Amino acid sequence: MATNEKITLNVDLYDNIMTEQKGDYTGRARITGSLHNKEIAARIIKERTEYRQETIENILDLADQKKVEAIAEGKSVVDGVGQYIVTVRGSFLGENAQFDATKHSLGVSYTPGQLLRDQLKAVKVICNGLAQTGPVINSITDSVTKSISQVITSGGPAVISGSNIKILGDDPSVGIYLTKDEEGAVPLKVSVIVHNAPSQLTIMLPAIEAGKLYALSVTTQYSGSNKALKTPRSYRFPILLGDENAGGGGGGEAPDPEIPGGGETPDPAA
Repeated sequence: MATNEKITLNVDLYDNIMTEQKGDYTGRARITGSLHNKEIAARIIKERTEYRQETIENILDLADQKKVEAIAEGKSVVDGVGQYIVTVRGSFLGENAQFDATKHSLGVSYTPGQLLRDQLKAVKVICNGLAQTGPVINSITDSVTKSISQVITSGGPAVISGSNIKILGDDPSVGIYLTKDEEGAVPLKVSVIVHNAPSQLTIMLPAIEAGKLYALSVTTQYSGSNKALKTPRSYRFPILLGDENAGGGGGGEAPDPEIPGGGETPDPAA
């Protein structure tokens, strides 16, 4: 994007569930899509036409791989987006305790880089007032791996936390969906809901492909009362999810469950 082109970010306001103060809201950016190296390469081509898109995409893929290797080696990797450092989770009992994959895990801490910080300062933010009342997903916890908003297990149990997410209504689009992050992908509908409450859903995930990323969404006619909405409303969780080979998810420490992004989406079954 040209440096003289102003970037605009839309923000919606939601009730601040951390306080009882009337009129206290939190702002959440509208997440309008996901970009991969292919799309980033296409953006570069629009500015620098002397390069082939395939070449740029390959370089970006190689850079990702080398950064990943360096982080795994214990290097601090710094680029224009941020600084990445491997972290160790879990408690070690005794001076000679060894890493145990059943008790410990590796993660990544992330700090925004100067280039990103400068860009965010220059963004034009437009607050659109109160968001349309509807479901909001704050997080999803995989019951097998205990991962929060990162890894999900094919066919395994998971807990979705949020607000107004109770599955209610007779519209065909109502339900919980996982949609592969590919053009034209058909949404996979969750068939087993163990616990169905306004702030929490316990589900059995559908079978997913290894190494693929999926978008989680909820469509419901729940209104916060006993009366169902006439028109279903949907929410798409902004963090892509997949198994341990997918390479997506939250990308670092688990995001703050009270400050998600995302937004309302078209009905996945429409």
